[in-house]
Amino acid sequence: MMTDRRAVRWGLLLSAIWLAGALLVSYRVGAAAENALAVQEARSVGESFDATQRPARTATRYVPVAGPIQQVVRVMTRLVGPAAERMREEERVLVWRTLRERYISVPVKDADAWDIVGAVVVAANPVSIPWIVWLAVFGSGLLAAALLRRGMRLAATDRETAPYYLVADGIAVLAIGTAVSALLLRGHLEDIALRLPEVTAQTRFDPMVLTLPNGRVVALLLAGLWAVCTVGLVGVAWLASPRQSVATRRTARTAWAFLAPSALHLLCFTLGPLAFTAWLSVHRWDLLEIDRPFIGLANYAELVRDPLFWKALRNTALYSLYVPVTMVLALGAAVLLNQPLRGIRVLRAMVFLPAIVSYVAIAMVWQWIYHADYGLLNHVLRSLGASGHDWLGDPATALPALMVVSVWVQLGYQMVVYLAGLQGVPATLLEAARLDGANAWTRFWQVTVPLLRPVSLYLLVTGIIWSFQVFALVYVMTEGGPTRATDVLVYQIYQNAWEFRRMGYASALSWVLFALLVGLTLLQWRLLNKRVEHAA
Repeated sequence: MMTDRRAVRWGLLLSAIWLAGALLVSYRVGAAAENALAVQEARSVGESFDATQRPARTATRYVPVAGPIQQVVRVMTRLVGPAAERMREEERVLVWRTLRERYISVPVKDADAWDIVGAVVVAANPVSIPWIVWLAVFGSGLLAAALLRRGMRLAATDRETAPYYLVADGIAVLAIGTAVSALLLRGHLEDIALRLPEVTAQTRFDPMVLTLPNGRVVALLLAGLWAVCTVGLVGVAWLASPRQSVATRRTARTAWAFLAPSALHLLCFTLGPLAFTAWLSVHRWDLLEIDRPFIGLANYAELVRDPLFWKALRNTALYSLYVPVTMVLALGAAVLLNQPLRGIRVLRAMVFLPAIVSYVAIAMVWQWIYHADYGLLNHVLRSLGASGHDWLGDPATALPALMVVSVWVQLGYQMVVYLAGLQGVPATLLEAARLDGANAWTRFWQVTVPLLRPVSLYLLVTGIIWSFQVFALVYVMTEGGPTRATDVLVYQIYQNAWEFRRMGYASALSWVLFALLVGLTLLQWRLLNKRVEHAA
């Protein structure tokens, strides 16, 4: 078994290998992109070359020397040494490296394109990657190192938790850092490619052109680096974990064998589509177009600037407020239906029935109830002397009307969950409180409600998740109207994907929704879990 310190050292070493590899790939991409731009700029200077006068310096890069070949070789000899004599004979672009500088030299030929008569030298900056790339690489590497250090220590001491769970956080951070770095680097290469002339059949083999690296190859290199480090980290965690008996290992293998079909299904039909939507979100992907170019994070940038997205997010947040209202009503219904009365099971089934009915059928029934002219609700109001109202046609009442339907649908499900929690409350505690003089309300508030906190946390978290995924009610009853008063995130994803055919933008919306749900779940868990653990 590997010791605690050795496991931590190996974990930090593997994270450092990933960090160094990602930095090296980023550096090479930046250097290649800068070289290609420098060559293009030097060639533009060389096209107007005149041996009788010194060309002007370029606006974006420093030109140490440009002129006749004898003059250029003399100056470059002082900078790079005797190797500068190669410039007299080499008919291609040369890259010169010193301790402090990097130079790109481009030869200039005579009118017959036969003899080298001059050269243009441009100083290139190899560290030209945008700062956000360095931030993504450094941030991911440092955060992963901290998480892996903690995981490796636990792997050497925790005898119950599987080692690959203990390093999962660090591996996930490295995976995110790899994906973000690959996307940013590919976007940087695409941006540089737009500033360079298009490569044609004639210029493809031009010896005076330095080509850009391939974005897909860069992404594969980073993915391969992450895969190697991941295998190493899992292996180190496994070696650091305490050895288990033969029977325990046999039981674990049997369990994984039974889980394999479900895991394969999850991989093919959940993780696979998730990865594909991530790929779509960085492309301009139209279902009817053949050309689907890579655009990096442009979809996400457009999303941030889109006022319709923020309005849909606001509507979704307001719609989720029905969850705590439903929880209060469900708890009251559970208390009432927890009484030993005759026919109580029939009443429970009636309350639970909406939870198992099709959402489309429910939406159509409630659409008729809310109808401005023939609806049941307005008919009742008019019979009482009040005036009717266009509940789904008024922007002020359309969203609350949908929230009422959701309360009615979710009430039965949450009532059943609360009912199970109430029946799990020990009768001895309630009896002890009664003997101490506590009345019915005090027993409910001081004994029952605290013991139901785990149930309440579960219903709150799942209810918020469900509320952010509302679609059927909006699609059938309002179609996002009126004036987008009920436009929610999932309906906007549907519209962009299938009505506007913007699969890339819809995928970006989906990932933003996923990030919001994860963040909200973690926030609720952090805020409420301590009280729940105390109650438990």
